[in-house]
Formats: sequence, C-alpha cells, structure tokens
Amino acid sequence: MWAVRITVEDLCHVYSPGTDFEKVALSGVSLTVEPEEVLAVVGGTGSGKSTLVQHLNGLLAPTGGRVLVDGTDARELKKSDLRRRVGLVFQFPEAALFAPTVREDVSFAPRQLGLDAREVERRTEAALGRLGVGHLAERSPFALSGGERRRVAIAGILAMGPEVVVLDEPTAGLDPLAREGLLDLVRDLRDSGVSVVLVSHDLDEVAEVSDRVCVMEDGRVRALGSPGEVFYGRAGVDAPETVRVASLVAELVGEERVGRPVRFEETVRALRRVMEKEPEGGA
Repeated sequence: MWAVRITVEDLCHVYSPGTDFEKVALSGVSLTVEPEEVLAVVGGTGSGKSTLVQHLNGLLAPTGGRVLVDGTDARELKKSDLRRRVGLVFQFPEAALFAPTVREDVSFAPRQLGLDAREVERRTEAALGRLGVGHLAERSPFALSGGERRRVAIAGILAMGPEVVVLDEPTAGLDPLAREGLLDLVRDLRDSGVSVVLVSHDLDEVAEVSDRVCVMEDGRVRALGSPGEVFYGRAGVDAPETVRVASLVAELVGEERVGRPVRFEETVRALRRVMEKEPEGGA
C-alpha cells in the first residue's frame, strides 16, 4: 500500500460567514498526518476537532488555507477519489446502516467504485474478517449489538481500501471489551500501513495507541507532539491516569527513577523498577 502524507497548511474555516451566526471554527491550523502513524486529535467541545477532520476528505471546504494529499490540493481531486483514499467514520456510524444484511451493507461502498463483482466480494470478505464480523454476514445489522454494528459500519469504510482512516470518537458508548477491540483495530491499521486520525475525548485510549497528539483549543493547535511531550508538557490538557500515577510517584522518588511513561505497560514497568530498588519496609 502506498504511504500517504496529508499536509494541512494555515487552514481556516468560518461557518455562516457574513451573517449574524458567523463563527470562526478553525484559524491558522497547520499539521501533517504522517504515513503509517496514529495521530490523535483531542480538545474540548467546540475546539474544532470535528471541523478539522471533515476537511481531510473534502466534506468541508476551507475558508482559507489548504489541505494537501501527497502534495496535491484536495480541492483538485475528484471527491470520489479523495473519499476513497481518506475514509471518514463519524461518531455512531451504525446510524447509517441500511441494508437488509451485513454483507450487503459492507459491499455497498466498494460497488460504487465500479469494481467488478469478484473484487467487490474479495474486499467485502476481507473487511468483514478484519473486523471480526464475518460470521454475521447474513444477519440483519439491526439485530446486532451496539459494538457489532459499530464494527460493521467501519468495515464498510475499510472495504473501499482507504490509505488514511479518520475515526471520530470510535469507542463512544461501547463497553470495555468492544472498546479494546476497536483500539486493537487502530493498532492493526497502522501496522498494515494505513494512517489513522483518531478524534477522542478519552485520553487514556489516546495514550495507548497514538504516535502523536494534537491538542485543539478555540480552533487553533495548542500543542502537537509525542504523547510524552504533550502530556508531560504544558499543553493545558488533562493527563491520562497512567501519567498522573507516574507523576505522583516521581514527586516522591525523583523523575530520574520513574522516567516519563505514557502507556499502561510502560507505567507498570516503571513502577516495578522503583519498587525493586526500594529497601525493605519502604523509603
């Protein structure tokens, strides 16, 4: 699969310009989505997260600035080609399911690409298998659990063969098991060469899967960097639980002994090292 880079340059977006309802949603946003990475976009309600990602596949057009897909202005690409390359999965995508069976629903999008029947079938089966819902292919999507419907909806996007997948709050409303399954999918997509843009309010899941974190505030990029740089820096964003625990311990025994772990397993290893070095009975 060809590795795609998306570059956002000085992006601005104004809703209802020239009216009493005018609202500046984005102002001077610049960033890149690197090939084969998970870029998490976080921020409070109204920070511009969803507005930003809707520019990545042409659902919204910039008021100013531009979005480049491998150096080509997204506005110069055919909408169908852009949306095939950059798949956008909205929050609660299962609301858009419509076909009588799971197989028909997942195969709908690749059929629109003009592919022959054999290729549509291949893509459909591959997407169903990747999401772990192949055994549900002949069932009605409306008879499935919430987590299963979410997976079916995402399978429909993956069946188009996107090079970048944008997931807007993909774990919202799911139970812990379904949530962990979708985080595994994010890791699998990255490992297979697909870039992922993950919009999330859950900083613990962001800490577990992201390579870089973009913090949005009032339509601007407040911070952009690795999870460690952002969560241990002064980005004005709450830290995930792992970072909070590690920071508290570091205050007691010194940061040089704890380091700056972010992911759960990293934090566990750091705390184990501290405990192994403590004298019997504690410090």
